Amino acid sequence: MSDWVITLSGASSSRIEEFSHEISKQIGEDLLEPIAISSFLLKPNADIYDAGSYDAKKISEVVSKKTEARVSLFYGPVASSIIPKEVAQRIDLFIDTDPLDLAILEVERSLSMLEGLETAESDANETKKSIEEATTSFEEQLKNSVLPQKASADIQIHHSESVKDSVPGLARYIKRQVVAEPKEATHQTEQVDEMLARFSKGGKVKRSYAFKRIVWRGVVKSTLFLKRLIDIIATMSALLLLSPLFLIVGLIIKLTDSGKVFYYQQRVGKQGKIFSFPKFRSMVVNADKMKDQLLQQSEREGDITFKMKKDPRVTAIGRFIRRFSIDELPQLWCVIKGDMSLVGPRPPLPREVALYTQEDRRRLEVIPGLTGIWQVSGRADIGFEDQVKLDVLYIESHSIWLDIKLLFLTVPAVLTGRGAY
Repeated sequence: MSDWVITLSGASSSRIEEFSHEISKQIGEDLLEPIAISSFLLKPNADIYDAGSYDAKKISEVVSKKTEARVSLFYGPVASSIIPKEVAQRIDLFIDTDPLDLAILEVERSLSMLEGLETAESDANETKKSIEEATTSFEEQLKNSVLPQKASADIQIHHSESVKDSVPGLARYIKRQVVAEPKEATHQTEQVDEMLARFSKGGKVKRSYAFKRIVWRGVVKSTLFLKRLIDIIATMSALLLLSPLFLIVGLIIKLTDSGKVFYYQQRVGKQGKIFSFPKFRSMVVNADKMKDQLLQQSEREGDITFKMKKDPRVTAIGRFIRRFSIDELPQLWCVIKGDMSLVGPRPPLPREVALYTQEDRRRLEVIPGLTGIWQVSGRADIGFEDQVKLDVLYIESHSIWLDIKLLFLTVPAVLTGRGAY
């Protein structure tokens, strides 16, 4: 755990500072120490977007000292552009700023320039010219300093995301990156050498491997075809049998609070494909707006996903349909379209995927499903890291027989309602 630097940069100093302190609080002072870039200004009135206004030598000294014992978190509008490039391991986070805030900042800068010129009793033409120069300078600073940082950042946080909503996942991402032991680089090299040795033994061996490859591809394709065939037949049958239940649940939801029957989310499928993800609405109409106030009560502190056993946003009918997974039934339509399968990893939200490590992204290698290993093993009672491990286990060992077994195990898991909240 050495030679790590984390940078928080963007166009709004106050918002960056808010993020940095919240991240530090969740990760802990024993692992991470926040350092304000403003501490290294060479002059009090330096342009906040000018990296040349900072004492790079002093920053380098701090980096070399701090990274020996703990991780340093530098924050400021231009943090990532002035941290020395020789730092081998770093995580660059960019906190985006609302365009309205940028516009206000530009107006304030122009007004400040105008007041200074009026004090000096400059003429109108000179005042206009100076304001235009200030505006042009502001735009150039955004273009040359802030936007490149945004483009190169490891994680970009949209201005609409609140600190409470984003920081738990960010803290977890940082911990996993920094604390994780480095993997041995020789393992892959040995595998490549072994493969080259096998394919260089003559034509007979090459033909044998070519035949095995053709057989392997045939088995994989036939398995996927059979899996898709089972998905379509089983899903069409389920839709016909459950259509009366769909009608009853839809009527109860509509009559309860006159809101929409279905709730749609954007989810991430195979290879990062975004698709529409429907559910029967189980929460009050303004549930998304209430979420920020409830984040501190999450059952999974510091985890990517938000879960709460007694969520006040859930309606009376919502508790019932969530307990028995009836709210998930509209996703059968996703199976018909091919966005989902009956069995597979659950499709995550885009903001969750943005915080995935390389290991977590293995969940996106296959088509997501309605049920899977961790759903029949405890559902929401299982933490995110254990969910990833079980999903990877499924990806590495899935077969038609395993899918059928998981479908049968889903029935008692749904009826008992264990881990459903």
